[in-house]
Amino acid sequence: ATTGTCVQTSAKGTITVNPDATISLSSLASTTTQSICEGTLLTPITYAIADGGTGATVAGLPNGVTGNYNGGTFTISGTPTETGPFTYTVTTTGTCAQESLGGTITVNPNAAILLSSAVGTDDQLFCEGTALTTISYAITGGGTGATVSGLPSGVIGNYSGGTFTINGTPTATGTFNYTVTTTGTCAQVAAIGSIVIKKEVTIGTQPQNVGVCINNSASLSVIAFGVPAAALAMLND
Repeated sequence: ATTGTCVQTSAKGTITVNPDATISLSSLASTTTQSICEGTLLTPITYAIADGGTGATVAGLPNGVTGNYNGGTFTISGTPTETGPFTYTVTTTGTCAQESLGGTITVNPNAAILLSSAVGTDDQLFCEGTALTTISYAITGGGTGATVSGLPSGVIGNYSGGTFTINGTPTATGTFNYTVTTTGTCAQVAAIGSIVIKKEVTIGTQPQNVGVCINNSASLSVIAFGVPAAALAMLND
């Protein structure tokens, strides 16, 4: 209103004070620092957006994980498709001052296994008493080691520095189907192979009737001199 002499006048107006945006975690505190495996569903992370906040955006999420705003709540959810540590930030949107909160999602890789020795070394055929050509597998991703089952006596597996190695000299004959299985966190995988060991044979007592077990990349057979074909067929079975 005016002041002074004579008649005074006044005028009216409206002042609207809009609130700043606010954001607060509405899921459990532990949800903001998750460590999960690749391909595992994230425990949803939720934030309450209030006062001047009319929505929110998020940055820093791994592929496969998204943020969605609905009715005052911003939700982060999904299944990560990439590995690594991801520091994310949720920022409100609206009028006046905005606010942010964040967290960390660590996505650990699944284990992987790959033959690293020469192609074909995982399927070997040879004579007893012969040293195995070394078989090696690269253990990567979330794999921290490996175990093996199905090996013949005299042959062992050993893990060192990301490589699982199978070697030795078999003391048994027969067909041995083995399995190498990774160890560690998250999903594990396996690789298989076969080791066939033939028994060395001596035929007859005369020099011309000596049988030998021959090991080569194409086949394994018994060669004998002066031995009927039917007998050879039995020896090569």
